[in-house]
This record gives sequence, C-alpha cells and structure tokens, in this order.
Amino acid sequence: MNHDITRDRNLEEDTNYEGVDLELRDIPLPNTGNILYSILNSLNYNIANFYAYTKFKDYISENTLALELLQRSMSIHRDFSALFLHTKEELVLTYPDLLEKAEKLLFKGEASTDFINYTCKMCKVINDYKAMLHREGYLPDLKMKLLLGDI
Repeated sequence: MNHDITRDRNLEEDTNYEGVDLELRDIPLPNTGNILYSILNSLNYNIANFYAYTKFKDYISENTLALELLQRSMSIHRDFSALFLHTKEELVLTYPDLLEKAEKLLFKGEASTDFINYTCKMCKVINDYKAMLHREGYLPDLKMKLLLGDI
C-alpha cells in the first residue's frame, strides 16, 4: 500500500507527462551508430574468445572447453542476429545472396549440428557481412584513419 502512495505522489509531481501508460515513460531512441559499434565490439570479442578456446583446447579440460565454446557460440549467434536484424533492411536489394545465406544459417539451423563447425561457418559469414558493411559505409575504414593520423 505504501508503494502505491509513493508512486502516486511521484506521478502528481510530474504533471507534464502525457503517455498511454504511466509506468512506461517515453524513452528516446538510441543513437544507431552506438548500437552498431556495441554489437560489433561484443561480436568481435566473442569470436576472438571462441577461437582462443579452440586453439588451446588441448590444455583445457573437456567439460570446461565444451561449456566455454557453447557459451561463446551462443553469444556469437545472439550478436550476429542483432547485427543482421539491425542492418539487413537497407541491404536486401544490394546483397540478396549473402543475406539469404546468413538468414539460413541464423534462423534455420539443424538440431544435430556440431556447434563448433556451425560457429566456424557463422564466423566466415560474419567476416563477409562485416566487409559488406564496410563497403556500404556502415563502418568507417579504420586503416585509412590510422594512415591519415600518421601524417
């Protein structure tokens, strides 16, 4: 009961709010550039970790390795799904073959697939997809910035 009274007082103090649901305030849409970079940072981090675990698999117990690789594979899948859904709309007509390949890999996977091979295939598609995003101007060419910074 006390909680409801406090909430009512807070709503009375904020008389400027005009929304459908008083509990859900209008939140401004985030800057898409920041979202894209945060998705890419997470994706790159998880891909690097996945390959590090596969490279040093002889030094890690089998149970720990399976758990870590599965977690990285799921994170890569999640991040690439977010990147794909965030950028695919504008690219459907430009790169239909790559988008179809990525979509099949992401959303029509098979239950009995070896997740290590599956994740390696996904990483190859991700590299192609990132190259396409560079070509289309979604991502700045960092090599050029580094070279220009040296001048």
